[in-house]
Amino acid sequence: MQVLGVDRVVLATSDVDETANRLNELLGISFGEFFSASTETVAGTNNLVSRISPDGQLDLAGPGDGNNEVTRFLEEHGPGLYGVAFRVADLDEAEEHLAKKGVDPVGRIDWGDFSELFYHPQDFGGMFVLLAEFPHPVDTNVRMEFGAEAIRKETKE
Repeated sequence: MQVLGVDRVVLATSDVDETANRLNELLGISFGEFFSASTETVAGTNNLVSRISPDGQLDLAGPGDGNNEVTRFLEEHGPGLYGVAFRVADLDEAEEHLAKKGVDPVGRIDWGDFSELFYHPQDFGGMFVLLAEFPHPVDTNVRMEFGAEAIRKETKE
């Protein structure tokens, strides 16, 4: 398995807008528009909201409809570091490598050329780990474009 580097850091917050505004005010970090997505994991459907910085390195995740993993995380730990996404060269190879070590993903999402596996914090010392594969360099709001396309497809079905 070849890890190419950190893709992005995911912060959990109960108020995505407030946190985005505060980080912008204090640190000059801007964020894209709200992005809503549904993901399936072993825990069920997670309807989340997030805002991603234009460089794609910081992702503010919020509870969305309130019945999901981010909500449970916030209730137990409060706002803060939720997880880290690592970019890998080959997602299928990474999944196979970890499976041989007894670590299986709890969910997967595929949006166009972007794919991501989710791994439970118990397997990584308490940190939610995401493995991402995509064939292009990180581009401004590129994940939002893929996500918007996935949402449009779900809406049409």
